Amino acid sequence: MILRALLLPVWPIPIPMIHDEFCYLLQADTFAHARLTNPPHPMWQFFETIYVLNQPTYMAKYPPAQGLAMALGQVLLGNPWFGVWLSCGLLAGAFCWALQGWLPPRWALVGALFGLQVCFFDYWMNSYWGGAVSAFGGALVIGAWVRITRAGKFGQAWTLGIGAVILMLSRPFEGALLLVPVLGGLLLHTRRLAVWTPVLVCGLVGTSWLGFYQYRVTGNALRMPYREYQAQYETVPQFNVLPVASGAKKYPHVDLEWVDHGWLLNKYSEARSWKFPLKRARDWFQTLRTILGNLLLVIPLVGFSPRLWRSPRMRLLVCLAALMVAASLLEVPHFAHYASPFAAVFLILCAQSLRYLGPAAPAFAGLVLGWNLVNDTRLIATMRTPDRFKSSVWKKEWVARNVAAKPPGRHVIFVRYTKYLEPHEEWIYNSASIDDQDVIWAQDMGDEANRKLIGYYRKSDPPRAFWMFQPDEDSDNLAPYP
Repeated sequence: MILRALLLPVWPIPIPMIHDEFCYLLQADTFAHARLTNPPHPMWQFFETIYVLNQPTYMAKYPPAQGLAMALGQVLLGNPWFGVWLSCGLLAGAFCWALQGWLPPRWALVGALFGLQVCFFDYWMNSYWGGAVSAFGGALVIGAWVRITRAGKFGQAWTLGIGAVILMLSRPFEGALLLVPVLGGLLLHTRRLAVWTPVLVCGLVGTSWLGFYQYRVTGNALRMPYREYQAQYETVPQFNVLPVASGAKKYPHVDLEWVDHGWLLNKYSEARSWKFPLKRARDWFQTLRTILGNLLLVIPLVGFSPRLWRSPRMRLLVCLAALMVAASLLEVPHFAHYASPFAAVFLILCAQSLRYLGPAAPAFAGLVLGWNLVNDTRLIATMRTPDRFKSSVWKKEWVARNVAAKPPGRHVIFVRYTKYLEPHEEWIYNSASIDDQDVIWAQDMGDEANRKLIGYYRKSDPPRAFWMFQPDEDSDNLAPYP
């Protein structure tokens, strides 16, 4: 954490560019203002955007844990990225602690050093997309389980319960894939009240709070915001074994239609083709590169997988890893942070597989760590870190800052999309309090409809200026609204 903070002058706080990042920023801003959600805007149709609910309340569709972590950074240090920074620091410590429960101290340290790559260099630290919070929950669960079952440290049941709640509030599907076998194994091992009381208390508190949060966002304690958004805006399911929703859905804006009928439908078609296992294998190479920090580590991990299976101490972890890989074959898209609850599992298996190399193990581990250090230093020095990839949306903050400097200082930008729209370049994201922003981003709904929003904001004090922006044609050109 200290090193990443010291590098901020040459490697600054990341710029959000992906839909999910803006959604988590909306959550963080909402929570930082001591609200669980926001009332719908009176002109909410102009602010409909990807992965954000506007009815019955105004809130992102995702579970709340990542937004809560970022809200902490916004409140304490003035920027939501510091919540990401803090969660990655906690994750690095949790990795080491979890590995110490399964491995000798020196190999736990080696595995934790591999894990520093995802905690420091990759997008879990250098974006707002998430990964660290759910990985932290998974590390707590895995580290506590082994201490309870093999060392009789029943007080760690509280740690397991807290980790389970974090998984529930961050990645419910993948978290359940981890928790069900772990809790099943714990039940087979012990039925002591000293173990199960803390787990059940944490579970009850966590599910109650989650139910209340869902009630505030969707009006139904049992209805996830994710599910509510899907019902309103999506026809393509998240799992390839489910059918596309029947019946035509009327989309109010071209960007919403493009993501569902374009990008997501293409992913769904790929996920049901015979080539899909090969594509998902490529996804897993990227996932393991992210979590382990270097693809060289995949060689002993895969090569020694039969020996890992034959080890009674490692068998549960092998089953967990296999379960996550198998479940990913049901998911339509797959990114590395989807497997984040299992990050500690893969690091433990990786470190254990290195031990099977015998005398060559220290040299191999040193080679990988040295490679990572040299490569990271080179990419940081040349400003080619993964977060430096540029979609046109990286200009969003720059455009807003430039237009805010123009009189009268408060503005509305109508965004008009065309056929050249890229599915991951969405500009219409606003804060939790839309009317308080100096620069508001709105959907272009045609001149007749736009006059209603112009009339709404002409009543504001000071009045706002209005602009037309066509990012698919020219993302550098902002024209006064005709």
